[in-house]
Amino acid sequence: MSQAGFERARVLDELGLEHGFGTRASFAATPSDVVYAKQVHGTTLLRVPAISDARDADTRDADALWTDQAGRAVGVYTADCVPILIAHVSGRFVSAVHAGWRGSAARIAALSVRALVEATGCRPAELRAAIGPHIGPCCYEVDAPVLAAIPQRSVFRAAARPEHALLDLFALNRLQLVGAGVPARSIERVGGCTACDLEHYASYRRERGSARILHFIRRPLDR
Repeated sequence: MSQAGFERARVLDELGLEHGFGTRASFAATPSDVVYAKQVHGTTLLRVPAISDARDADTRDADALWTDQAGRAVGVYTADCVPILIAHVSGRFVSAVHAGWRGSAARIAALSVRALVEATGCRPAELRAAIGPHIGPCCYEVDAPVLAAIPQRSVFRAAARPEHALLDLFALNRLQLVGAGVPARSIERVGGCTACDLEHYASYRRERGSARILHFIRRPLDR
């Protein structure tokens, strides 16, 4: 864990980018200027500040944000869902993605990559991605509707109960990123299972509370 309670990704540190996957210890240190949206478990990628005022972004429905504005930070909140931070190798744009099981089933990670490629003209191979702390397959038992919504059988493990399985959200989102063209070596897992480690993380499944943790990434001023 880094200073101020944030966990960091090597693939983003190598690019010199300010970023952080939040923990309970990072609440007080979270930057006050991070732009976030109203998360609805969809697949919309919103550009900041393409809207009239970036401060109004939290009134817009979106589960992924990106920016190419110098100095701007974008973020997502989670409490078991998957936070994904994405950056171009040049640092000229950055993105934050929120992927719960519904967003993951709808392929938000892959769709976000493809939208970034279309919007910026970059190649997927020029992207770096870090997948932050979320509920792991050790704790995430799902039922038949989730099984039916996700066709990739390799991301499930056997569960004790019939018509249930343990879902590996990291494996699912990694598959999508690789399928969209992001090199496997450019994808990093950061942090642990939110449901296992309540000391460091918020977990909706374990706590049934309203606590959520912010994860963010900032586009540098000088690129």
